[in-house]
Amino acid sequence: MKNSIVDRTLFHGTAWMLLLLIPITFFGFYPSYFAKLNAPTPTVIHLHSAFMLLWLVTAIAQPLLIKFNKLNHHRLVGKISYGVMPLVILSGYFILRYSYHRALGGDAVGPPGFYPTDLSPEIKAAEFVVIGTVYWIWLIVYYVLGVSFRKNMVAHTTFMLAASLTILGPAGDRLIGHICDAFGWPFNAIAANFVFGFVLFVFTALTLLHAKRKQILWPGLLALIIQGIGIFLFFKMPYHTTWNKLAYWLFN
Repeated sequence: MKNSIVDRTLFHGTAWMLLLLIPITFFGFYPSYFAKLNAPTPTVIHLHSAFMLLWLVTAIAQPLLIKFNKLNHHRLVGKISYGVMPLVILSGYFILRYSYHRALGGDAVGPPGFYPTDLSPEIKAAEFVVIGTVYWIWLIVYYVLGVSFRKNMVAHTTFMLAASLTILGPAGDRLIGHICDAFGWPFNAIAANFVFGFVLFVFTALTLLHAKRKQILWPGLLALIIQGIGIFLFFKMPYHTTWNKLAYWLFN
């Protein structure tokens, strides 16, 4: 187990650390979803939640199966993910569309005073789905890269780790928000961008680790570039005319 592929290509203990995604996801979504399972909820939310949880299970199981040298089981779960991921992506699109229409219809989708009162519904709706769209695209890109380079172990494990960590956006940001609320702390710029910074740190450290081990560097560097582009778009897309039109075309 000490010499498993996952330990040779990622940080030692990564397979175990990914188990933290379970409590982060549960407590992050507890107030808005798990605590309200008996309340009327659109079917698309239940479907997306089910598919995402299934994907989370496969993402956590895969490195553990490698660590315990269960390669046949790893390949089987990988093939199962080929069916799960399209459902995650498709349901993710409909969640974005549902969120867009919520904002478009005038629902309160932000803290009081967050949006200017004279802001048009179309611009408000486009801004509301920016962060979800960025993480949705990240998941697609990283998963496709992970599958495409499945015979290159450094690239495969790097991109699959990146795909797994996309759950930290929706779940981790919510959890940080809940903690801030519980202690009466402001949800400031540091809290809002903590996950962005953490993921950048992870792949910077991973690239340095690959360099120390004399392994290929381009997977970690590419992950950093993809993260950087997504973060840049996150800050530049809101209220931009091009994004407003594109969001209207995609989700309306």
